[in-house]
Amino acid sequence: MDTWSKIETIEKMQNYIEKCILEPISLHMLAKEAGYSPWYTARIFKELTGKAPFLYIRLLRLNVAAEKLRNDNIKVNHAAFDFVFDSYEGFTRAFSKQFGITPKQYSKTKPEIKFFIPEEIRGYYLEIKKEWIIYG
Repeated sequence: MDTWSKIETIEKMQNYIEKCILEPISLHMLAKEAGYSPWYTARIFKELTGKAPFLYIRLLRLNVAAEKLRNDNIKVNHAAFDFVFDSYEGFTRAFSKQFGITPKQYSKTKPEIKFFIPEEIRGYYLEIKKEWIIYG
């Protein structure tokens, strides 16, 4: 599989993840979207994004949950289950680890936090290719 085919495959998976962020997502679902085996899908996803698929999904879910806690004043337990975490405690641990503050404290004080910003995979590789052509 060439690099551009991998990029297109990762884009499909990223789009699927964004579209289904509030639903359970399995590696088999991503593999079906990609058109490859679960093992190969996970491998190329990590190769090109630097993150395992489930870490990437969790980070995006935490971002959206933080936005909802900040802007919509939803309850922390609703955020936990709306964003497909198994428990309130698991959500609180993941949120605290990612942002350095508990979701309850965050929803009350609304400090600035550092969000995970996923790179657009095609743009990233276009930059690398451009640098390779220039400095080649």
